Amino acid sequence: MQALRLLERAFDAAADTGRRVEVWWRDDDAVVIGPRLERMVALAERTGARVALAVIPADVHSHLLAWCERRVDVVQHGAAHRNHQASGKKAELGDARPLEEIVEELVALRARLEGPSFVPVMVPPWNRMRPDLAAALRDAGYRGVSRFGEGEAFEPIRRVDTHIDPIAWRGDRSLAPDEALAAMVTRGLAVGGPIGLLTHHAVETDAVVDFVARFASLVARHPGAVWTDAARLFAS
Repeated sequence: MQALRLLERAFDAAADTGRRVEVWWRDDDAVVIGPRLERMVALAERTGARVALAVIPADVHSHLLAWCERRVDVVQHGAAHRNHQASGKKAELGDARPLEEIVEELVALRARLEGPSFVPVMVPPWNRMRPDLAAALRDAGYRGVSRFGEGEAFEPIRRVDTHIDPIAWRGDRSLAPDEALAAMVTRGLAVGGPIGLLTHHAVETDAVVDFVARFASLVARHPGAVWTDAARLFAS
C-alpha cells in the first residue's frame, strides 16, 4: 500500500538521522463501551499507543468514563454533536448561537467528562468552529483544539490536528482509496509536527480496521517513529 510505504520511508529517513517522527491517535464519537471500542483500545495497547478518545458528553454513559481510566485520554467532542445551523454546512460550534451560550453549554457538559483521564481539549463536531470561540475556550480552561486536516490557526489556543482519516466518507464509507490515503500522509508529514491518525471505531469496516492495525504496527516497530498522546501534546 502506497500510503504505508510513504510513511515507512519517512520513518526510515528520520531513523537515519537519529530522529523519530511523532505520531498520535484520536478516535471520535465515543459514547458507550462496545466490542468495536474494546477492539480498538486492545490494538492500541498492543502497539503502545494511548488513544485520545473524543467523547460526546451529552450522550456519554457513565460506565464508559470509568472504563477509560488508565486506558485512554478523554477529550471533549463538542456538547451533543447537534447541528444548530439553519442552512449550509453542519456545525454545533458555529455562528448560529451567541458565543456565551455555546461556552456555557460546553463548560456545563465538560463536568461529565472530568476525571483522571480527561484532557481539556475541544474537538469540534463536523470539524467546524467559529474562530472567536478559541479565546473563549482558553478563558474557560481548555488547553487546546483538535480538528482534522489543514486550516487556520486558532490563536490564542493551541491546535494539534489529525491528518490521516482512512474512511471514504464521500464514497462507500469503507477504506479510502490508496491514492487519497497517500495524499493525507504526504500533507501530514509536511506539517512538520506530530502526524495524527483519526479513527471512528463505531463505523469502521473490516478493511478500515485492517489499515489501522497495519498503521499502528508500523509505528510500534519502527525505530524512526514514536507514539505521543494528547496529555503530552496539550500539556499546560
